[in-house]
Amino acid sequence: MRLRLTIVTCLLLLSLAATSCGYRFGHGGLPTQYRSITVPYAEGDLDGSLTAEVIRQFSTAGAFEYRRCGGDLILNIKVLDFGDEDIDFRYYRNKEGKRTSETIPVETRLTVLVEVVVIDAATGVSVLGPARIEDYTDFDHDYYSTRDAVNVFSLGQLTDFDEAYDAAQRPLNQSLAKKIVNYVCDSW
Repeated sequence: MRLRLTIVTCLLLLSLAATSCGYRFGHGGLPTQYRSITVPYAEGDLDGSLTAEVIRQFSTAGAFEYRRCGGDLILNIKVLDFGDEDIDFRYYRNKEGKRTSETIPVETRLTVLVEVVVIDAATGVSVLGPARIEDYTDFDHDYYSTRDAVNVFSLGQLTDFDEAYDAAQRPLNQSLAKKIVNYVCDSW
């Protein structure tokens, strides 16, 4: 009786240790069944930077061979929502440097929501998804205005906000692309 209890306890501890390390029983994920992937231009990706980053992340991950066309899998990405919201403010100071009751934004959050579907290229059947993946990034910026609340850089030049907005899109795309690649590579 004591031997059985010891064996059962050891088996229980062994299975607990195996599952806590991320081991899963089954036939494996998509990388064990498919070798290559094609990533068409993401719908709603205005400048192509998200698509390029997803391709770069797949090439770095090594789970699939990236092919421009003719991959075993096709990854369709659709940008559902891209937005920004002001999340931090400060009081505006007038020409004399005195604080007014007016607040101005100094930190903004960019948020993007995409839908991801992985399709078997041979059959045209969805093998994964659709799934919604969301990510965000925050960035600081300055705000300069004149007495009439017209931005001082509004004569066709970029403002600090515009430059910060553009600069924040790169880390946002990198983070989102990593989430997409992890979703595709680690799904069972």
